[in-house]
Amino acid sequence: MEATRTAQFEGLLPQEVLALPIVEIPVDGVTGFSLHDDEKQIVFFVFEEGVSFPDHAHCAQRGTVISGEMIMEVEGRTNLYQAGDHYHVPEGVKHRTTFSTRTVLVDMSDDPARFPVRG
Repeated sequence: MEATRTAQFEGLLPQEVLALPIVEIPVDGVTGFSLHDDEKQIVFFVFEEGVSFPDHAHCAQRGTVISGEMIMEVEGRTNLYQAGDHYHVPEGVKHRTTFSTRTVLVDMSDDPARFPVRG
């Protein structure tokens, strides 16, 4: 399993990140590697081309696109985020996202258990 995980994401993220626990995401085409403390969770995500999330809301989140692009609609405003762009979604605000190409981003949530880690 470790060799498969490394080969699939080789060159996208450092080996140290690929060794982190994987989070459970109920959407195909998304893989996340998690770090957390008592207050926050940071997830290094890889979204495959075509992945989308419908309107949803949760705790505050912020992040940075490492590569690829993300289209995010927040409160009726649509923005394109590309490598180096930062985003922020306030707590409880409905938003949706789409990934038109393979995208890597680092996402931080104000809930240390937002995404459960695979057992």
